[in-house]
Amino acid sequence: MATKRSNIKHLIVPILMLFIIGCQGRSDIMTREDFADILPGTEVSAIIQKHGQPYSINTRGENTYVYEYIERIRMGDQVIEQRRYFIVVSNGKVIGKYLKVTFPPPYDEIYSDDPYPNY
Repeated sequence: MATKRSNIKHLIVPILMLFIIGCQGRSDIMTREDFADILPGTEVSAIIQKHGQPYSINTRGENTYVYEYIERIRMGDQVIEQRRYFIVVSNGKVIGKYLKVTFPPPYDEIYSDDPYPNY
């Protein structure tokens, strides 16, 4: 009887851990709502603390950088929309921002003779 309980405990604990981990929301992903909440003057350190390191940081001049975050909207295995959030930072504070939304081409347009397709 004691071995059955022990075996059940060994099964239940990993299943509960997977359930808890699976239900946890990812707070470090930038969303459209999060992006809208970023105001000019916000410290870039607060953005990094909440959303993690950006996908890329590009120089835009002396002490001015563009931080890029990417959100991919999925339907099943497929990415149906990609949102690229750009935050312009100068001297450690937000001075501007912009968003680019792209959609992958339909399946029949994925294949092209162009070695560098623009999508």
